[in-house]
Amino acid sequence: MNIALFIDIDNAKITLPVFNNIIEQLKKRGKLRFVKIYGFNERKHMKFGEVIENNGYETAPTMRFKKRAKSQLDSRIFIDAVKLFYTADYIDEYCFVTGLGDLVPLLSFLRAGGKNLVTIKTEVSDGNDHMYDDYIELDVAYHKPFKLSKAQLNAKISALSKRSQELAASDADDDDVSVQREELINEIQELLDEKPDDLDEEEQEMFSSLESLLEILKI
Repeated sequence: MNIALFIDIDNAKITLPVFNNIIEQLKKRGKLRFVKIYGFNERKHMKFGEVIENNGYETAPTMRFKKRAKSQLDSRIFIDAVKLFYTADYIDEYCFVTGLGDLVPLLSFLRAGGKNLVTIKTEVSDGNDHMYDDYIELDVAYHKPFKLSKAQLNAKISALSKRSQELAASDADDDDVSVQREELINEIQELLDEKPDDLDEEEQEMFSSLESLLEILKI
């Protein structure tokens, strides 16, 4: 069995132990012929660097301009999977670990082409479950992102605002300030990317303040 793995570590919030276990479980099923990691950020995913380099895995950086919506599926996965389908017919099985997002059109295309489809087993459905032929049982715990409480969200926003103010008053050199600003922008964007649909008025105001802070930092 020749296997291709497409894994969005940013959207699916994959930790290194979970990543390593996915690789381990797939190797028990067959030979990993293709591995590509999406949403990879050298600073944010520093611990993944050695594993990726030692195994020659491909990476795609975090998409800089994501739409702020419930689904943040990396659309590059569609392009790469279809390209692989036409250029590597020896691939028997496609494994996708992507978090939330509609993969049905892609999975339907691959299934029609005679490919086996797998993903990891989770307690919460990502909406594509009915399309997979098999599931990988992990030996380590994988927990999908949970919604922050109001108190947690308020504390997070306060901390981000304080860092923004400190950055504005900083006398560090331009390069250092730019790096810190980019990191802060990424953290805020990540919170906004995970914005739930079922917000009450107070929560909506909190996210609005985050959006305002993001706009200020981008100026």
